[in-house]
Amino acid sequence: MFRTKDGWVQEYQRKGALWIHDENPKRPHALLTSGGHSSGFFNSELVAEDTLIHDEACRDLVYLLGEHGLNAKDVDRVVGPAMGAITMADGVSRHVGRADSRSCLRAYTEKETGGDGKLMVFKRTTIHPGERVLFVEDVLTTGGSVELSVAAVAVAGGIALPFVAVLVNRSGLKEVNGKKIVALIDRPMPTWFPSKEKCPLCEQGSEAIRPKTPVENWQRLNDVC
Repeated sequence: MFRTKDGWVQEYQRKGALWIHDENPKRPHALLTSGGHSSGFFNSELVAEDTLIHDEACRDLVYLLGEHGLNAKDVDRVVGPAMGAITMADGVSRHVGRADSRSCLRAYTEKETGGDGKLMVFKRTTIHPGERVLFVEDVLTTGGSVELSVAAVAVAGGIALPFVAVLVNRSGLKEVNGKKIVALIDRPMPTWFPSKEKCPLCEQGSEAIRPKTPVENWQRLNDVC
């Protein structure tokens, strides 16, 4: 049995993995990896830690990919950016392999700051030239990490398949770098980039904090003020 998109939103809520700011300026708001500020956040780590639920999510994604035209036999390896998509790449590759009764490999890219800015590179894993690669991400906000992973695969000689499989697409985008986004949850969240625009929550005196690091910050977001 496969869950609907609403069913997956309910699962995130059940796990306490979906946070929405209540407009109380005493409560902090989310500072995203991209540098943006947001009034909502999906904490996929709280879903991934439940291995049975996470395995179900990866299975549902592979099913959805098939519905959108991806043939499992066309996937040699699944790649996602560290840290959030490491476990996901493992799970999705396992279900891709099961769909075609074979082994499907996985790898992950890691951040590295180079002379031209941030890069995603293969450090502890790698891919082989000519491999057909499916990209995954746990939560997609701007698509930046996926774009950098696509570039890393190209440098390594891999072939990028035209899909990105994600647990949560909060970006409002339909594609990243020409690759179709297939998601369990499509739910755009308000995001402001202080370098370009004013954050209304900051204007009210709310503090911007990283939602997951340190781990106490998730509780801070959810504490009743």
